[in-house]
Amino acid sequence: MRTFIIRARKGTTRWERIRSTVGAREHFEVVAHSVINAFFVSNGFRDDVEVYIILDSSEDFPRTLKLSGGKGLSIAGFHEEAVLALVEKALKDSHGLQKDETRTLAPGLQISGFGFEKLVSSLLETRPIYLLDRKGEDIRTTELGSNPVFVLSDHLAMPPKSVKGLKRRGLKMISLGRKMLFASQCVVLLNYELDRVEF
Repeated sequence: MRTFIIRARKGTTRWERIRSTVGAREHFEVVAHSVINAFFVSNGFRDDVEVYIILDSSEDFPRTLKLSGGKGLSIAGFHEEAVLALVEKALKDSHGLQKDETRTLAPGLQISGFGFEKLVSSLLETRPIYLLDRKGEDIRTTELGSNPVFVLSDHLAMPPKSVKGLKRRGLKMISLGRKMLFASQCVVLLNYELDRVEF
């Protein structure tokens, strides 16, 4: 299993606002493109991938969507509109979700009433976690642990306080090169690097 955490710092938890954040300052299209690149391949769908989308912009508490390819996740096409519709429906169908509550909404689709810190703390108990950073160790000289988790941010950089906290907790910084890339491009390259090792 390979896991991608996409932290959408401007990602709204209001379902009716999702579409208005595409192409706007929130740039939700970055999240949509990351999901597409995580799961879809030519004539296929990766069932060894899961994606967490963390929606930070909330009036009460963050929401975390979990998309699991191996548990029957269905996305109605490899295009932006299909991902937007999936996120909208998840938020709409989870109306009344309480803080720290988790609901399964459909095969391969869960939503939880918590955010980045709690998710990372939970995954750290059993999984190696890597933070993408231009100054990190080159991924091709890094021996990745089994079932790796990769942390990415949307168009906004991860807050410095979060980065320091992650380093203190033992997260390794890895790099895909010196150029700053979109999260969606990083997902493609990470899948490629893992595919190279596996096949």
